[in-house]
Formats: sequence, structure tokens, C-alpha cells
Amino acid sequence: MTTMLNVKDLRAYYGQVQALHGLSFSLNEGSLTTLLGANGAGKTTTLRAICNMVRSTGAIEFEGKPIGTRSTENVVRLGIAHVPQGRGTFTNMTVEENLQLGAISRADKKAIGADIERMYEHFPVLKQRYTQQAGTLSGGEQQMLAVARALMLRPRLMLLDEPSFGLAPLIVRDLFR
Repeated sequence: MTTMLNVKDLRAYYGQVQALHGLSFSLNEGSLTTLLGANGAGKTTTLRAICNMVRSTGAIEFEGKPIGTRSTENVVRLGIAHVPQGRGTFTNMTVEENLQLGAISRADKKAIGADIERMYEHFPVLKQRYTQQAGTLSGGEQQMLAVARALMLRPRLMLLDEPSFGLAPLIVRDLFR
């Protein structure tokens, strides 16, 4: 298997507080990996460090190339999608506007339109609410929208932070399907 993400001696900081202490791991293409740990163990910080959203040291390589000095925007342009904890939808925008925003780095309008329709096939409730403001959706619907928006990037790697937190079991099943 090909290594997609390689993290070596990752240390992350919030101001003067060190939150990660030398984390190392790698992810293979096509794999599904879960970070497990207690609250405060550094799971969210790890994902934020990969996306360069927090100050960090160590080496982060994506598809063999260092990404530790890239801006968050340029990390996204490489095909790394991050669905943050707590849904992270743009609450004042409609469902469809959120989906379009997920494809902001893409140029092919026809393919973007087709992908929006594909997201509606994956998450039919979003199609029913395409003109509705995201902030008025239920928690589960907002989580579906956050995942669908990330998929609009056509990511090579998806980082999901607590994707099932606070959701009913049936919604979790639908989301992971």
C-alpha cells in the first residue's frame, strides 16, 4: 500500500501550552484510521495540526511532499478535507451555498453541478432543504451537510472530527453509509 500521510514527531501548541508531544503515525491510501483517546488527549489538535490551523513542529508529508509550512488554504487545495468537531456549517448560508463553497477551489462548473446532485443522492434530506439556511437544520442534518461540503472538494484525504457526536443512532448509520 502507498503511504498517503506521514506524520513524524508532531508537537502542537496553543500559545505557550504544548498540546501534542511527539506524535508519529502514517496513513495508507484507501485506509480508514481512527484516533482514540480521552477528552483532551489531542485528537482534535492532531487534525488541526495536519491542516496547519495550530502552531506545530515536526514533519507532515502528504503523498511524499512536506506540507507543514503550507497555509490551511493550500492544504485544502492538495485535497485534504477537514470536517471540524461541532459540524462547522456556514449557518447563514443555504444548504446549496454551503455545498458550492466546498467546491470553491474547483473550476469545472458542470462537474460541480453534478457533484451537488450526487450529494443530494447521498443525503436526500439536503435536497429537500437546499434553499434553507444551514443554521436552521437539525444537528444531524448539519452534520450531513458538513460531510457533503467536504466531499465537494473531491478530497484525497478526509479528516472527520467526531462525526457522530450527539447524533441519534439512525442518523449515524445514514451518515456513515
